[in-house]
Formats: sequence, C-alpha cells, structure tokens
Amino acid sequence: MAIEAIHKTVEDLRNKREEANQLITFLNIKNSYHLDELEIEDRTTTIIEIKKFLTKRNLMLNLEKRCKSIETDIDSFILKYGILREKGLPSPMVIHDKLMT
Repeated sequence: MAIEAIHKTVEDLRNKREEANQLITFLNIKNSYHLDELEIEDRTTTIIEIKKFLTKRNLMLNLEKRCKSIETDIDSFILKYGILREKGLPSPMVIHDKLMT
C-alpha cells in the first residue's frame, strides 16, 4: 500500500520540476504591479511553497530509488535462501521455542 502511494506521488511530481523552476524565475522577475494583477499577495511565500514542492519531489525520487534497491536486495536474499533450503537448511519457523524443519 505504501509503495503504491510512493509511486503515485512520484508520478504526480515527476514532470513538474521544470514548471516549478520556471514559475520561480517568473515570480522573481515580475514587479509588485504584475503580481497584484495575478493576485499573488506574497512573492516570498509563494516561492517558498514552490521550493518545498521541489524538495518533496527530490525526496520522493530518492525514496523510490532506495525502495528499488531494497527490493533488489530482498530478491537476492530470497534466491540465496531458496538455494540453501534446497540443500537442507531448516525452516526459520519457530514453534514452542523449537526451530521447525
């Protein structure tokens, strides 16, 4: 469930980085008259919100990359564990404090 939420958020943010950077540039070059016309009351707050968006986007991309790395590690472990099980490694299932085969 959490992985699905991560993927959805990453997809929502993936293609909007350039738009956010363009918006910051736009806000920085406009004077207060233009900002009033656009009904932007506080340039600084708006730019901070955009930068928060960019930070969240980067965090989500890093989290997605880390999740993929963890999934790869888990798959590798399962493969190696399966080989050991075929060679007679006991089951890690514990019942009444005894390792079950």
